[in-house]
Amino acid sequence: MDRYNERLIKIKPSPINVLALLMCIVLFLVGALLVLLSPPLGVLIFSGSIALIVICKDYLHQEIEFIITNGDIDVARIIAKKKRKPIGVLEANDITKMDWATSERVKNDIDLGKIKVTEYVGIVPGDQVVAIYAGEGDKQEIYVLDLDEKCVDHMKQVLKVKSEIK
Repeated sequence: MDRYNERLIKIKPSPINVLALLMCIVLFLVGALLVLLSPPLGVLIFSGSIALIVICKDYLHQEIEFIITNGDIDVARIIAKKKRKPIGVLEANDITKMDWATSERVKNDIDLGKIKVTEYVGIVPGDQVVAIYAGEGDKQEIYVLDLDEKCVDHMKQVLKVKSEIK
């Protein structure tokens, strides 16, 4: 029987998305001004900027979804609760160690900067932030994941001796 857990966390929108929305608002204001000076061009820019604002607004609401199946972790970005874009897969066979992200050993590994770190943490990190080491040697990576208690228990049961979480 397959073991399955799912976790959804809200994340901050990227600065590019915020900047794009601000540029659309400026374009909206320019279009409103041009309606008075040159109505055909102004109406075109004004209506186009409204469409762009609606599109850019959707990109401000983003979430990260973790789907854990038998220790394999699929990570996806969900935009405006409509679009789902896979951004990573972490297979249980590739995981070498799992520990709390707040432990001194993990903090030291991250601070040294020799290992690539990928963070999937929400706007307000939960109590169950774990660090998962994958790969070996020069290709080792640390994934910092904001999981809930069920997901951590699932990973502990799958990883057994690789887990340093008690």
